[in-house]
Amino acid sequence: MEEKIRSALSAPFPADAVKNRRGSFGKPISYVEGGEIIRRLNDCFENSWSFVIIEHQVLSTGEVLVHGRLTALGVSKDSFGRGMPAVSRKTGEVLSEADAYKSAATDSLKKAATLLGVALQLYADDIPDQAEPQKPRSIRSAPVNRASARQVTAIWNLGRRLGLDANAIRQRTMTSFGAVPEQLDRETASRAIQDLSDEIDGRQQKGAA
Repeated sequence: MEEKIRSALSAPFPADAVKNRRGSFGKPISYVEGGEIIRRLNDCFENSWSFVIIEHQVLSTGEVLVHGRLTALGVSKDSFGRGMPAVSRKTGEVLSEADAYKSAATDSLKKAATLLGVALQLYADDIPDQAEPQKPRSIRSAPVNRASARQVTAIWNLGRRLGLDANAIRQRTMTSFGAVPEQLDRETASRAIQDLSDEIDGRQQKGAA
């Protein structure tokens, strides 16, 4: 992908396009809406890009999970998204299942776009100190034996020691093991830790030679 396009994709959004909301435990979160992401993709690729839903699943809670793929200039990025249906506060009745599908698809698109650099400055430092249950690496077979908080933290710390930023760490485990750190099972997380440790040891031995 040309450097000019990369720069355009990762350019900061105007202040009025950046929204704020409260996340888990009251943590403030900055984000841009799906429409802004689409506008950025259109501007950079002149509408020559595509986004498709590879698969989806509806959980018993009504939550929708989707696996989406964003493709532009022959480069594809996959990501997961999730969405909850609109529910009546008075009765608890589901008002619109379509909202869940729309939210999940938009969530997936936005996360896939960050892998191309779009709005990355808003999310690159959002690295959890402890693992939380998140989206599965595969909708069909979510890992039962989820990686521990210690394992996930170790992956982030080892990645930083190698000079990798948040996006590079996520992309590395996605490419090598099929999921971002928080979505790995324990066995695969152990392999990721070993691989990163081996690379660090290799660099240290090379430096000492």
